[in-house]
Amino acid sequence: MKNLIKRKIDCGFTLIEVLIAIFLIGVAFVGVVAFFNSSLKSHLEAKNELVAAGLAQEGSELIRNLRDYKVLHDSATWSDLADGTSGLSACTRIDYDSLASHLCDNSKSDNVCLNGEERYEQCSGGETGVGFKRTISVRCEDENNDEVSCGILANVKSLRVVSSVTWNGRETEATDRLYENEF
Repeated sequence: MKNLIKRKIDCGFTLIEVLIAIFLIGVAFVGVVAFFNSSLKSHLEAKNELVAAGLAQEGSELIRNLRDYKVLHDSATWSDLADGTSGLSACTRIDYDSLASHLCDNSKSDNVCLNGEERYEQCSGGETGVGFKRTISVRCEDENNDEVSCGILANVKSLRVVSSVTWNGRETEATDRLYENEF
C-alpha cells in the first residue's frame, strides 16, 4: 500500500514540474522574440537615419553644384550668386537629375522647388523616397555669420545652405557655407 501512495505522489510532482518548465520556456521565448523585434526596429531606424543624412548632404551638394555651374559655365560673379532677385536664394526650381547643367529649370515637375517659405523642397508630392521630405534654405550672411538681406550685396559675405530632411517626426540637417573667394 505504501508503494501505491508513493507512486501517486511522484506522478503529481512530475506534472507540476512539467507545467513550470513549459512556463519558464515560454517566458524565455517571449524575451528572445522581443529582443529580435527591438533589434529589427533599431536596424530600420538606423537605415532611415543613414538615408536621411545622405539626402541632406545631397541637398547641400545640389546648391554647391548649382553655384559651381553658374560660375564655371555662365561666368557668374559673387554678385550674381548672392543677389536676392536672381541669385541662388531666388532660384525657384533646380534640375536635380541633370549632372550636365544643374540649371534653375521650371520645365520638369519633379524638380526641387522653392516653396512659399523660401525653402526648397521636392516639387512632386513634396516627398523624397518613402516618407522623407527634404527642404533646402539658402540665406545670405555677413562677416559675423549673421543673416542679412540678400538685396544689400555689400553686406553679403557668405551664403548659408541648410538642407533638412524630416521623417516620422525626426529631422537631420546638413549645413554648408559658400564664400565669395572659393575659386
